[in-house]
Amino acid sequence: MQTSKVMTVWQLAAFGVLTTPLAMVGFALVIYIPTYYATTVGLGLSAVGAVFLAGRVFDVFTDPLVGHLSDQTRHRLGPRLPWMLIGVPGLALSAWLLLAPPQDAGLLYLIGVSAAFFIFYTVLDVPYSSIGLEISPNTHERSYIASSKAIFQVVGAILASLIPVVLASQMGISLSMIASVAIGLLALGLVAFLMFVPRPKQAVAPTRMGLRDSWQDIKGNAALRYLVIAFFIVQGANALTAGLTVLYISNVIAAPSLVGQFFLIVFVSTAVFLPLWVWISKKSSKQIAWICSILLCCCALFGAFWLGQGDVALLLGFGVVLGAAFGCDAVMPTSMLADLVTSRDKAQETRRGATYLAIKNAVSKLTFVLPMGLAFPVLDLAGFQDGGSNGTAQITTFLIFFAGLPIALRLCAVFLLSMKPISAE
Repeated sequence: MQTSKVMTVWQLAAFGVLTTPLAMVGFALVIYIPTYYATTVGLGLSAVGAVFLAGRVFDVFTDPLVGHLSDQTRHRLGPRLPWMLIGVPGLALSAWLLLAPPQDAGLLYLIGVSAAFFIFYTVLDVPYSSIGLEISPNTHERSYIASSKAIFQVVGAILASLIPVVLASQMGISLSMIASVAIGLLALGLVAFLMFVPRPKQAVAPTRMGLRDSWQDIKGNAALRYLVIAFFIVQGANALTAGLTVLYISNVIAAPSLVGQFFLIVFVSTAVFLPLWVWISKKSSKQIAWICSILLCCCALFGAFWLGQGDVALLLGFGVVLGAAFGCDAVMPTSMLADLVTSRDKAQETRRGATYLAIKNAVSKLTFVLPMGLAFPVLDLAGFQDGGSNGTAQITTFLIFFAGLPIALRLCAVFLLSMKPISAE
């Protein structure tokens, strides 16, 4: 295998910066937009929740489709760039319409603009991210490429979280500012990408595959199955913990004012600890590095059972460990996927990067239904109330979903990852 690096630090930054606006609008979509449309616009929680839940399910189908179409594209600009050139202006327009709606926006407006947003987000993100899988022949440089995206993703999330605080104004104005900044960064990111990022080299002319043949190829790839199943399990655990974090801080620690600080610590810790996971992957393997982070997170979640009212310092320490583990969960599976893609494409003279990445993305998006579809109904039946007088039974039930079930899921992933090395061989 070729081991030479192809990207400088500046080129890594030029590649990753396009992730920042994607993270900004993605963060706004999860944290701000549902509540804004439900309350300020007045569409109601049930209707808005149904729209965005349907959007996530929609992504599960459109991500692999766009990935397959990108893999099969033959163009003088390559298979990825034509899709990105469509995705950037489409996402810019749909993000503005979604984050800055007119005063008379109704449910049909939300359905239309959110559908456009989900489509153009996928049209840009899947081809763009798949380039990160293909661009380098160096297995460790692939971890740096994934880390670059993760760092700029953290930057985007921090920007989106700080804008409402800095403006200290109505959420509608803050959302408009987030959209404006994200649109500017989309343009800047695309220019940086076009000017400084080297193009992936394809040694052979890839063989075209139909959608059915593509699906058969995915089912027949044992290494990909192991990786995707492990990733699904870990992301399911992450979704439960992340989705219930605000309730944990407000009702178990009884410190709702610390929510913003806690998430800031998680974001910063994600970026700070990335070099550690890359170092471990070099000394042992990417798979071992991922297993280490999973077990570390299990220890932190076990400690969450013993935290109580006023344990602020311990809570912030918990955030540091949680962020560190989340960073490894983002980088190592992506870098491992890049290894699989490179080896598979070379051996079979095909192009599969975008399809494989889209499968991973679809799995990730599907897991974020878990808090709404599993935890919330059970907590409601148990009588758990946000800000209410919850008894031992209600708090115990909550902690099972916040920490207990995620620990069990992560240990299942460790068992799976320990069974055999995940590699093209």
